[in-house]
Amino acid sequence: MQTWPTITIQHRRLALPQVAKTLNRYVTGVIKLNPPERTAQLLKLFADDPFFTTWVYALAAARGQHPSDLSELVQWMNEFGQTHIADLDPDLVGELQPPDAADSITLITALVANSRTADHDLVAELAACDFAKLPATVDAEIHDALTQLAASPTEQDGPQLDFSDLQKVLRWDTLEDSFQQQLHTQKMLAIKNFAYGASHEINNPLANISTRGQALLYDETDSDRQRSLSTIVAQAFRANAMIADLMLFAHPPTMKLERQNLQEIFQRSVEEMALQLEANNIQTELTGDSNIHVVGDTNGLFEMFKALLQNCVDAMEAGNITIGWTAQLDQVRIEIADNGPGIATDILPVIFDPFFSGREAGRGLGFGLSKAWRIAQIHHGSIEVKNLTGDSANPTGICVTVHLPESRES
Repeated sequence: MQTWPTITIQHRRLALPQVAKTLNRYVTGVIKLNPPERTAQLLKLFADDPFFTTWVYALAAARGQHPSDLSELVQWMNEFGQTHIADLDPDLVGELQPPDAADSITLITALVANSRTADHDLVAELAACDFAKLPATVDAEIHDALTQLAASPTEQDGPQLDFSDLQKVLRWDTLEDSFQQQLHTQKMLAIKNFAYGASHEINNPLANISTRGQALLYDETDSDRQRSLSTIVAQAFRANAMIADLMLFAHPPTMKLERQNLQEIFQRSVEEMALQLEANNIQTELTGDSNIHVVGDTNGLFEMFKALLQNCVDAMEAGNITIGWTAQLDQVRIEIADNGPGIATDILPVIFDPFFSGREAGRGLGFGLSKAWRIAQIHHGSIEVKNLTGDSANPTGICVTVHLPESRES
């Protein structure tokens, strides 16, 4: 019987049976499925294989994370678990007597029986259960079913996969994600260096143009000349505003990170944009726990969320914007979704670039998402954008997901 690498949970060393079918399905999913499909597959694998579920939970617990239910375990697996598995040393170093797989099956039997009695999933049972208080006797029917599952052959023809094959696949997968993230970070740092030099080299001539334009405008009586001079002054101010936004990358303002009520920040952002939302016939809905707090700067968070809302408004003539937030694994997950036209798939990789805009030329500076990305980074958070439908040719609506550190009462 093959087992997953030994793991310890609640001071119990476990050798959990490795179901060949589970391993093969997981490897195939990493290779073939997109992220949403992988999430659905993980939920199914966890539901079908309690050994795999317990092993992944134990990995998370060993790293200080304790998912409270199946969905949180899937989230941890997607965000961190694959990297940990890829880097895991499968050798039982220093173990003169590895744990008995049969004893592990008996333990899982008791946990599965308890979860069914309490009418919650296995992850919730793992999070709440005290192993020392598990009953000495086990449910024979559940035990037989798990023993049969552990001994079940793979359904895959040809060479059988092992744990090292899974690690190789995950390393390639995580390497690709890491490369894309590093590429984007380096690109933004290059913009930062450019902004630092450009602000000094461009702002001085702009100030000179603006000052002279206003002086000439003050004494001008010809209406055509007044319009021309007003345009010159306005465009000088516009260019100055562009440089000021670029300076957010070079020298972001000092932000005071402290405990903030997320609902209050969102309410302020929506109220600030109330007239614009009403004029565009856009409805907003807040769905989140009023007691959830994040670590952040009041004005910084306000500017970030207002920029994200503005991005939604600019793309919609009418519709709905839903703002929701939940606390998961010491992080707060925020989702801002609209039912606008969506974003073309080939444009998604560059939407955080400064001055990029999917709108018609001349409608705004195209700096809103870049500003939001930088503020999220300063708050030790992350931000991503995806379309709400799988139809890349005709997406309907987008969802902006922001992760920020949660602030809990001590």
